[in-house]
Amino acid sequence: MVRPRRSRRYPGLLAALWLIAAVPDSADGQVVRGRLVDAAGGSGIGGAMVSLVNRSGRGIGQTLTRSSGLFQLQAPGPGEYRLRADRIGYASTLSDFFGVVATDTMTIELVARIEPVSLQGIEAEAGRQCRVRPDEGLAVARVWEEARKALAAAAWTQERGLYRYEMLRIKRRLDDRGRRVEREDRDYVQVSAPTPYASRPADSLLAEGFARLSAEGSVFWGPDAGVLLSDSFLDTHCFRIRPGERQRGDRIGLEFEPLPDREVAEITGTMWLDPVSAQLERLDFRYVNLDASSRLMEASPGGRVEFRTLPNGTWIVPSWHLRMFRPGEALDPVTGRPTVALSAIIMEHGEVLRVHAGQDIVFEGDRGGRIAGTVFDTLNVGLPGARVFLNGEGAEVVTDADGGFELTHLGPWTYTVHYTHPYLEQLWYQPGPVEVEVDPARANPVRLDFEAPSLNEVLDDVCDGARQPEPTPLARGGIASSPGILTVAVTDAEGTPAADATVLIMTAALRAGGPGDRRARIRGETSASGLYRICWLPVDLPLEVVVLNRTEKLDRRAFEDARELADLFPGRVQEITIAREAPYRTLLLRIEAG
Repeated sequence: MVRPRRSRRYPGLLAALWLIAAVPDSADGQVVRGRLVDAAGGSGIGGAMVSLVNRSGRGIGQTLTRSSGLFQLQAPGPGEYRLRADRIGYASTLSDFFGVVATDTMTIELVARIEPVSLQGIEAEAGRQCRVRPDEGLAVARVWEEARKALAAAAWTQERGLYRYEMLRIKRRLDDRGRRVEREDRDYVQVSAPTPYASRPADSLLAEGFARLSAEGSVFWGPDAGVLLSDSFLDTHCFRIRPGERQRGDRIGLEFEPLPDREVAEITGTMWLDPVSAQLERLDFRYVNLDASSRLMEASPGGRVEFRTLPNGTWIVPSWHLRMFRPGEALDPVTGRPTVALSAIIMEHGEVLRVHAGQDIVFEGDRGGRIAGTVFDTLNVGLPGARVFLNGEGAEVVTDADGGFELTHLGPWTYTVHYTHPYLEQLWYQPGPVEVEVDPARANPVRLDFEAPSLNEVLDDVCDGARQPEPTPLARGGIASSPGILTVAVTDAEGTPAADATVLIMTAALRAGGPGDRRARIRGETSASGLYRICWLPVDLPLEVVVLNRTEKLDRRAFEDARELADLFPGRVQEITIAREAPYRTLLLRIEAG
C-alpha cells in the first residue's frame, strides 16, 4: 500500500513537513522520502532495506530504514519508479509505480503487511537440478531470497563505511594433517576501512579465478557479499538446497557450484540459514578447478565467512578464515624420485573484537576457544609477570598479580603452550612446553597450570650439575670467585641462529706464581638454536670472546699459547666483564661469512 505525495504541492501537511525535517535534504535532484510502517499498528519499522526500482525491475538505489522507519532515496532522473521493502524473515513489500519529475520530492508512506517467511519444512531432493537464477516460487528461490536480503544489507554496510573495527588478524601454520598448530602469528589492528573483510572485485575474480598458483607462492581469495550478489557470479553459478543437514542443527543449506564450463580456479560452497528466523549465518566454501596435485588438495583448501546483523539492521562479517596449502618436496616411496608433498596447511583468519559507531560499542565478538590457568612459584603462590605464549609472534599474555592468565581466540586444534619469566630469561632457560587440545564449543576454558622451578634448580639444569669451583687467587693479588654464567647467542648475517659455530673465551691471568699465566681458555660449539652457555666464570674480571664460523679452522696450539685472543683475531674480539651483582650475562654475536 502506498500513499505518494509531492511535498512541494502540499506544504501544509503536518506529516509531510515532519518527514522532511527528520531527514536531511539531498543535493539537487529527484528525492523520494518516506516511512515504512507496520500495517497492524502503524509503528515505524527500522532496519529494513528499501530499494528504488525502475520499470525494468532493476534496483537503482537502496537504503536501510532508521529505527523510526524513515528513509530517503534519490532517483537518477525523472521517470516511473516503485519502492520495495525487504525484511529478513518477512515477505517483501512493493508499492505501486509513481511518477517523479525533475527536482521533484516525493513523500511516501509504505505500509508493510506482516507475512512471515518460514524456511522450516523445506526439504531437498538428492540429485535435484542445480539452477542458475532460480525461478520465483521454487524452494531454492525462497532460500536464496532470504540470503540475498542479508547479503544486500552487508554490501550496503560495507559500501558506507559506517564503523571502526578492532580486530585480530591471525596467520596459523598447521601440520600436514591439520591437527596441530606449529606456529601462530597475531596482529592486533584498528581499522576505519569500510569493512574489515573485503574481496577482490567480482569481475576480476570471475575472469581470473579465486586462486593464483605459482612456484614463487600461491594466493587465494574468498568472496564477500558484493561478489555473491554480483550478476557475474549469479550467471556463472547454480544453486540448490543441500540435502541431509539434520546434523547441522536443522540449518538450511543453500549450495552453489560453478557451471561445468568454468575452467578458472573457482569456489563451491553452502550458505547456511536459520530456518526459523531465516537469517544468513555463515558461508562455507572450498576451492575447485585448482591446478594442484591430489596430495595438496588433501589440505581441503577453502574457507568460511560468518555474518551477523546488528540491532539497527546493518550487517557485518565478524569472523572469516581461508585454508590454504603450502607445497613441499618428498621422495616417492616407489620411484625414489622427488615429488610434490604437502608441507603444511596455512590458515589466515580474521576476528572482529569490537565494532565502534562514534563513541559507542555496537558489537563485541566471541572470545573463541580458551586456555586459562596459573603460573605458580615453588611456594605454590601465583607468579606475576610471567609470559605465557604460543609458538609464533603476538600470541602471548602476561600473568596478573595472582599469576593468572588466559589465551583466547583459539581454534579446534592442538596447541603447544610455553611460559617464561624474567628470572628465567636472563639465563636463556626455557621450561618444557605443554600440548593442549582446544575445543571452542566448550563453555569453560581448558585449564592449564605451570609450576616454575627455583633458581637453584635452573642453575643446576643449565650448568648440567657442575659444582661451582672454589675461589682462585689472582695474579695481581686478591681472590676471584666464579659465580658468573655467560650465554653466547650467535646468528648469521640474516639473524638466523647459527649452529655449530665455535666460541672461544679467554680470561685474564688467574693464578699468582707457578708455571705459565694460568689463564682460562675455553672452547665450545653452539647448539642448533645458536646458543653456547658456560658456567662458573670469574666475575669482575675481563673476558675476551670471539666466534668462528663452521668453515674456519682453529690452530689449537696457537690458541693455547696466546696471551690474548686479540693477537689471533684482530678486530673481532668482544670484551665483557661479568659483574658480581649481576652474574648472569648474555652476549649477542654475529658470525662473519665463511
